Amino acid sequence: MNIVSRGVKNALRSPLRSGSIVLMLAISICLILSMLVARSSVDAKINEVKSTAGTNITISPAGVMGFSGGGDALTNEQLATITSTAHISSTSATLTDQLGTTDTNLTASLEMGNFGARMMRFESTSTSGSDTTTTTNTDSASAANSTTESARPAPTPRITVTGTTNPNSVSTDGSDLNITSGTTINGTSSELVALIGDSLATKNSLTIGSTFTAYDKTVTVSGIFKTNNTFQDSGIIMPLAAVQTLTDQTDAVSSVIAKVDSSDNVSSTVTALKTVLGTKADIVSQVEQAAASVSSLESISGLALAGVIGATIAGAIIILLAMILVVRERRREIGVLKAIGGSNRKVIGQFIIEALTLTIIGSIVGLTFGVLVSGPMTNSLVSSSQTSSNSTTTRSGPGGNDSAAKMIGRGFGQISNNITQVTSSITPTVFILSISITLLIAIIGSAIPAWFISRIRPAEVLRTE
Repeated sequence: MNIVSRGVKNALRSPLRSGSIVLMLAISICLILSMLVARSSVDAKINEVKSTAGTNITISPAGVMGFSGGGDALTNEQLATITSTAHISSTSATLTDQLGTTDTNLTASLEMGNFGARMMRFESTSTSGSDTTTTTNTDSASAANSTTESARPAPTPRITVTGTTNPNSVSTDGSDLNITSGTTINGTSSELVALIGDSLATKNSLTIGSTFTAYDKTVTVSGIFKTNNTFQDSGIIMPLAAVQTLTDQTDAVSSVIAKVDSSDNVSSTVTALKTVLGTKADIVSQVEQAAASVSSLESISGLALAGVIGATIAGAIIILLAMILVVRERRREIGVLKAIGGSNRKVIGQFIIEALTLTIIGSIVGLTFGVLVSGPMTNSLVSSSQTSSNSTTTRSGPGGNDSAAKMIGRGFGQISNNITQVTSSITPTVFILSISITLLIAIIGSAIPAWFISRIRPAEVLRTE
């Protein structure tokens, strides 16, 4: 009988002991596969997070918030500088304006509330031809105030028009803009076409192909969108160049969203932008939130790696102790084999085959259960982790930085969901690595017993036993 068949037979000669060893090995190998799957899945998610979340940088004119504040608008030249900065993969530029009743034939769909009335800027009109009456100074002041209040018209809502190079930047949920009818527009063109918010379209009975006037020009409706945001669904989206031309702001940009290729490069990119733009722009990034999200995921990856190492050590110890016990119990058998001509190589090979047989059986059982439990275990690790990403609210007025606020808010929402969106998958690499670790366990577990076997002297064994 050759060493392979003898080793396999010996591995199964004691069902109870062999079953116990196989069960413990199976648990270790199941844990190894599950932890490898978890680590692989989380590492893939980390790479995805670094390339998608926390990579937006918002650049706006220094001192400007909405339609308030001071400072000068950004220029097309500055936009070109931003676009050419290292690690910036794409940019989305916007210019926001408001259409008054004299600028368009459209009727605003947004009702004016108390807050809107306070925020809305309007000009008072003066009255002429009114009779004046001489009175006391106090009465004159009161009369003047009364005349001013009666002459001031009630505030009327305006329609926000957003010129952008990327219409999808208006979306509020992180996905592409929801076009309910028609087609989107090319934000890099200068065509007089527009996307109309659902509420505004309904208010003015606009359909695809309808036209309206804006700044004394005729604009064609290309599509109708819906964001489920009352303010946004009451607005208009047009190509940036078209709005620049219509508003006589040919070189003006009110905000830029720059996307960096990886969150690892956000800090350096912000520094580079501050160097080239100086004090003319306010720059805001999501680097802290992105780092917090990645840190949480990296802690899970580290935990999974520790699990792999621990399970490997446990498996090696199990097979090691088992084989040492087998060697001690079968010293006489080993001595007899050597006495009748068995070489150290053959005897050691037989015990290595025995250890390998137990390991393979344990691996088959463990890998089978590992495939079944790796998904739930990954989800359990992810769900139990503490996310340090906090929801952040970005304040913005109803104007120039509105798109920036949406992009920042959308980025924060994306970051906060990263922890719960890890999908586990068993790749060929993970499976092969699991098999390799299994073989390593068998080698480690049989190395020391092999050394003990090589030191057994047949004469001593036969004399003492």
